[in-house]
Amino acid sequence: MKKLSLIPVVFLLSGCPGGNPAAEYRQVFMQGDVICFSVNKNDVLDYYRVDSTQAEGYIIIKAEERVSLTYPDTCIKVKLKRGYKYNIAYGLNGKKYSAYFFIDNNGKL
Repeated sequence: MKKLSLIPVVFLLSGCPGGNPAAEYRQVFMQGDVICFSVNKNDVLDYYRVDSTQAEGYIIIKAEERVSLTYPDTCIKVKLKRGYKYNIAYGLNGKKYSAYFFIDNNGKL
């Protein structure tokens, strides 16, 4: 009887199998108001999302889904406020990536 009661406990501790794997961390190139997801002409950008939690709450700054962009179209121009942390999720060549950064009040990353 003890063995039967142990089975549900083991199942609960093992977690859920499967599911989508977590995105791999990969930094983006930034200069001024330009964010480049890749500067390699062979890479294809599948989607992207730039978001942040600011005084107004959670904000999606800029996003595109189901695209097929190559360099130089893998770069976007976006004005970001100082003093906030930003998150980026994007797909490149069918793989999921994420990046994050903070812009201090002096404009430094």
